[in-house]
Amino acid sequence: MFGNWKWAAQLVVAAGLLVVVLWAGWWAVSPRIELQRLRAETAERDLAKADELIQVQARVLEGQQQEMERIAEIGRGLELLRQQVRRNAANQSQAIEELKRNDQTIRQYLSEHVPVELGLLYARPATTDPAAYRSESTVQPGAVPAAGTPAAGSE
Repeated sequence: MFGNWKWAAQLVVAAGLLVVVLWAGWWAVSPRIELQRLRAETAERDLAKADELIQVQARVLEGQQQEMERIAEIGRGLELLRQQVRRNAANQSQAIEELKRNDQTIRQYLSEHVPVELGLLYARPATTDPAAYRSESTVQPGAVPAAGTPAAGSE
C-alpha cells in the first residue's frame, strides 16, 4: 500500500513541480505577452490613422482631379476664344485693307474733273446756287395741319 503512496506522492510532487515550472514560465513570458498586446493595439491605432489619412488624401486628389478637369475645360474655351479673336482680327484687317483701297479709289476719282454731263444731270439750285443754299426754310407755313385740328377732307 505504501508503494501506491509513494507513487502518488511522486505524482503530487511532479504535478507541483509542473505547476511551479508553468507559473515561472508564465511569470517570465507574461510581460512579453503584455508588451506584444500593447504593440498590437498601437499598430491597430496607427493603421486606423493611416487608413484615415489615405482616405483624406484620396478625397484631396479627387478634388484636384476635378479642378484640373475644370481648368482644362477653361483652357479649351480660351483656345476657342483665341481662334475667334484671330478670325475677327483677320476679318477686320481684310476690311481695313478694303476700306483703304476704296478710299484710294474715291480719292483718285475726286481728284479728277467731274464730267459736265454728270454735273448737269444732278444740278439743283440748292446745290449749285449759293443764294439758294443759304436761303431760309422752303417749308411753307400751313403745309402741315396743326395738331388736333381736322385736316380738310378727313372724316
